Amino acid sequence: MTDSSDRIKSVDDALTSVIGLLETESTLKKTIRESLEPIDDLHRSALAELNKLHSSSYTSHAAICSRTLEIISTAGPHWNNVASLVPEGEYYRYQFALGPPMRNLTTLVALAHFLLHDSLISSTDTAIAMGLPTTLQLTAEDYLQGVIGMVNELPRLSINSVTAQNFTLPTKIASFVNDIFASYSLLNLRNDALRRKFDSLKYDLKRCEDVVYDLTLRGLTRPAV
Repeated sequence: MTDSSDRIKSVDDALTSVIGLLETESTLKKTIRESLEPIDDLHRSALAELNKLHSSSYTSHAAICSRTLEIISTAGPHWNNVASLVPEGEYYRYQFALGPPMRNLTTLVALAHFLLHDSLISSTDTAIAMGLPTTLQLTAEDYLQGVIGMVNELPRLSINSVTAQNFTLPTKIASFVNDIFASYSLLNLRNDALRRKFDSLKYDLKRCEDVVYDLTLRGLTRPAV
């Protein structure tokens, strides 16, 4: 039989090894979070630029959106730094830190793209726009949540467009939000967080449609044919 000293040594050896791994992983998580701080700074700069939409004339929208995308495009070197820290094959272990900035940038990229091109940007083109290296992935969940975040911003833009005497954009926004809502309704959303965010779309759609309805009653826009 193994004596007590051998048993104690086996316990110490096993736990010391595991504790060492936990400490190493904790240090790496902290390093990855710190490496994402420059990307968070870029997000704040891009958001500040894009928020100018709410207080600018429609003729300024294209320039504002282009500048926003230019700011976001400079994130590439920072993403490369992040990618160099993530162990190969362990991307999803650090998704808790990588997901939020990806979703935030997706929201801004999608909004700027919509106003420039009147269409929804694909997940592949979104990853390119934010400078993601091939070693990092914009997951389907992060893309879908980012798009919902973009839709959440559109009712405010629709209302402010009316204030700025732009009676065309609200109709375009309502149609776009309706298309997105219809497409999301076809998805079988098993993810709880994504399903909860999807629920917000119906309220965004109603707010956008209410703006168009009010404009129609006032004779400021034509009803959809």
